Amino acid sequence: MSMELWNAVAVTNPNFVKGFTRSGGFSGTAINATYQAQKATETFGPCGIGWGIDILEERYQDGAPLILDGAVVGKEVIHVLRVNLWYVYQGKRGEVIHFGQTIFVGRNKNGFFTDEEAPKKSMTDAMSKCLSLIGFSADVHLGLYDDNKYVADLRKEFGTDKNVKSGSKPEGKREEAGKTGGNTLSPSQAKEVSDLLAASKRTSESLIAWLKSKARTVEELTLPEYERAISVLKQREAA
Repeated sequence: MSMELWNAVAVTNPNFVKGFTRSGGFSGTAINATYQAQKATETFGPCGIGWGIDILEERYQDGAPLILDGAVVGKEVIHVLRVNLWYVYQGKRGEVIHFGQTIFVGRNKNGFFTDEEAPKKSMTDAMSKCLSLIGFSADVHLGLYDDNKYVADLRKEFGTDKNVKSGSKPEGKREEAGKTGGNTLSPSQAKEVSDLLAASKRTSESLIAWLKSKARTVEELTLPEYERAISVLKQREAA
């Protein structure tokens, strides 16, 4: 029960993800905000009914100094939101509080700027952070998108059509996989477990029983169960 929601929303469709690089060389992975809202709606119901965001605090605060021709001419202004994201899951209400922030007045390579969309960006930032704490796109936040093989396997599963509803893609299948506690394995991962079982002359039934899993087949194992199984089977193979 404790990981059921997390496992159900942890996998991210790579069609709604893109890399970015900020000044100073910082790079990361950005998740489309509308896609995240869609995932929340699929999981909890319509925004405003099954989930929503309340602003608890909004402020503008000074940031780093702004320098022109060697002289300080002002300071950055940072827009900050503190929000409460609430949701209803299996008849119970949950809440997550987090912050979002965006530079409202600053300087970039083109000179000084004012970002009139800073409040919207701060809300998006806060929503993403709140959803991440209950498992949404956990694979991105855990760094799994740094693994090229992981991303390649997802691309094979999801394909490239953004117009297809996620319910008809592997994410939809994860609702069925929720009966086993979370995300199903990729074909290559399931084959890896099966091959190790065959090499060790063990059955899938014995492995599932040892894992105390709700899965009925190797393909229905969750990712954490897969990792445990691979670790133990490889140790026994090497013994």
